[in-house]
Amino acid sequence: MSSHSFPFAVRLLGFTRQETDVFDATFAVEQQGHRYMQLHEDNLQDPDLYIADAASLKALVTLEQLRPSDVRPALLVGEPPVALPYARVERPIRWQQLVEALDKLIETRADALSRLQASDIVTVTERRRSNRVDIDLTDPADYLKMRTKRSQGRTVLIVDQSPQLHDWIAAMFAQAPVRILLADTMSAVEQACVLHPVATVIVNTTAAGMDPYAVCDLVKQNRAHDERIAVIFLSARDMTFDPERARASGYDGFLSMPVSKTNLTIALQRFMHLPR
Repeated sequence: MSSHSFPFAVRLLGFTRQETDVFDATFAVEQQGHRYMQLHEDNLQDPDLYIADAASLKALVTLEQLRPSDVRPALLVGEPPVALPYARVERPIRWQQLVEALDKLIETRADALSRLQASDIVTVTERRRSNRVDIDLTDPADYLKMRTKRSQGRTVLIVDQSPQLHDWIAAMFAQAPVRILLADTMSAVEQACVLHPVATVIVNTTAAGMDPYAVCDLVKQNRAHDERIAVIFLSARDMTFDPERARASGYDGFLSMPVSKTNLTIALQRFMHLPR
């Protein structure tokens, strides 16, 4: 069993629902080498590597936009229509061969990260996967409205029934100019957003008595016109919320628990200015 505390996160590109289910089942089986997990498309965690269906042109274009590297490598499944500089396994998939290919990429990634750390170069978070703006877009004002801007606020609001999560995050940012607040009722959420420059709201979806969709609706509908308040759900591995309802409420994505300090910090940096 791998000594890695968390499974390595994999972003799948271009596969059918049936195939992604098989990936999930395969990753759930105990492996001799490293452990892996598939990231849901709304998961804000940065992937450690990508797996793309080489027969899907859309997946290949998306992969190029994501700019794989030795730090965040890519594996192709099948024969691509053009030559690409990525590792590849054949179709039909032989799952043991695929896992062995992933293990080799992870070792390459570890070497690349070691070199980066030695040179003090900061790694870049994953580029957003949203579709490019419409080609008919001509008004700069419309373009500015569509851009996702990071909030200038330095307050993070934790919505939970227990102070444990709040205390852990508060200790994490104890030396940073970031304020961590706790709200355990809807009225407390509303009051915090009115009285403080809240940049990000983190909702524990496993908390009893708290409706995460209602919390998100409240935050999004009551913010000032020019405010940008992000809402992140924290979920158990078995997805303790409905992604479709979450999107309808306007949430910005989720992270699976247990969440590492690194993944939480990277997610927060997407939406607010944090010291590196």
